[in-house]
Parts: sequence; C-alpha cells; structure tokens
Amino acid sequence: MKVREHINSVGIVGCGQMGSGYVQLCAQKGYQVIVTDESEEVLKKGLSAIHFRLTESGDKDLILSRIQGVTGFKRFAECDLVIEAATEKMDVKKKIFAELDRVCPKDVILATNTSVLSVLDMAMATQRPDRVLGIHMNPLVFPSAEIIHTLLTSQEALEVAKRFSESLGKAIIVAKDTPGFLVNRLFTPLLLEAIRMLEAGIATRDEIDGAFTKGMGWPMGPLAMADGIGLDTVLFGTNAIYEDLKIPLFIAPLLLKKMVTAGWLGMKTGKGFYEYGK
Repeated sequence: MKVREHINSVGIVGCGQMGSGYVQLCAQKGYQVIVTDESEEVLKKGLSAIHFRLTESGDKDLILSRIQGVTGFKRFAECDLVIEAATEKMDVKKKIFAELDRVCPKDVILATNTSVLSVLDMAMATQRPDRVLGIHMNPLVFPSAEIIHTLLTSQEALEVAKRFSESLGKAIIVAKDTPGFLVNRLFTPLLLEAIRMLEAGIATRDEIDGAFTKGMGWPMGPLAMADGIGLDTVLFGTNAIYEDLKIPLFIAPLLLKKMVTAGWLGMKTGKGFYEYGK
C-alpha cells in the first residue's frame, strides 16, 4: 500500500515534556494537532505548559486554535501522521501502537519518539511494520531530528518522515534501529562521565558545564542538558543501552541513581544538578 505523503494533521500520543513540545512545534509550523494522554490531569498540565511557553508570542491564539486535546484514540483516525511520545516502557508503547494500528488508516505512518527502545519491537505490534519508524527529537531545544528506520521500514515512509521533520525546521540524521541509535549512543557516555567527574570531586558543576559553554560555545553544558532531558530518562536510557550492549561506558553512576531515587529529576521537578523556579 502507498504511504500517505501529504500531511495536514498530526496526532501526538503523550503530552508530557516531549509530547507537549511536539504539539507546540507542529502547531507553530501550521499543522492541525490532536493530542491525548493517559489522564485528563496530565493532558491539562501539558496544554497549560504550552500556553505558558507561548505567553510572549503574538500568534498565541492562532497557534492554540490548531491544537485539540482529546481522550482516547478515536480522533486519531483523522490524522495524516501519528507520533507516540509516551513513557519509555515497551509494554505501554506496544499497546499504543496496536491501538493506533486499529484506528488509523492503513496508509498513515506511525512514529515513536523513543530515545533508546527498539522501534522494530513496536512495529511488530502492528499490521503495518513497513510504515513504522522513529522520529526522535527534543522538539523545542535541539535543531536536529533523528529518523530511525528498522529492517522493515519502507523507503517511502522514511522519505515522508524526513520531509515532515524538515518542515519543522530540523536538520535530518538518519539512524539504524540499534541501541541508543546514533545521537544517544554517542552522547550518553559524555553525560555519564560528567556525572562521574562531579561525583569524584574532580571538578565542580560549574567547572564541568563551563568547559563546554565557555570553552566550546555550547548553549549549555552536559549537566544542564541532563537536567533538561530528565535524570530519570537519562538513567532509563543508559540502563537500556547497557542491557543490550554490556559496554561498561553505559553503567550508570551511583550519584545518578541516588538523585533519581530522591526525586531530583531536573527541570521537571525543579531540582537536579541545578535548582529551577516555576
């Protein structure tokens, strides 16, 4: 079956930190967006975050008019592309993909924003594995999108995903469906080593991040980035990569584990390596 190429309406499953970023960016770029989450509370929180981020935008009302928050999956039948941005748990994602496969027209691409999990495993929960791929990005922060193709992803689906991501203003990185894909496979060891250096007292937080912001021109250092990603997400990701590869570089530092246990998850909880206001 031919892949749907013309995209006007985008569905987003999940309105948390990443999901709400997708919703906002897609609406800002002119797409009609339908978004759902597992609870009304989480959905309302994500939509409120979008309202807050658009406070200074002169196009706020126009952008918000393109967004519809819904319960359930029925309305996703209207979408030309659907992106899953739910919690990083494979059993949850498989259930979502099976339901999307049931609801969405068969020519529609189903994508996941997972940062480390196997895209092929999600694809096999559907009857359209050739139209399932990864579109991994931090929508409002980083300028690139990682398009992940599996053994079964069609070239047509890959090209549509690339054009869609470019329409969001993203540079394209094409990656294979391997643990950590390309970006996180390279970047996670850097985050972990920054945390190990802090833990060992080799350098302070500001010295570590300053080496990158002042010395290399990065917009933020690795510890600040870890806070932005979410320390629980960093921990989950490195554990998942280590589980598959058994490479010592991906063993999580004790400090990271303790901070996650304490609930210091970074920006989303107000405290991580830095402290954040509302």
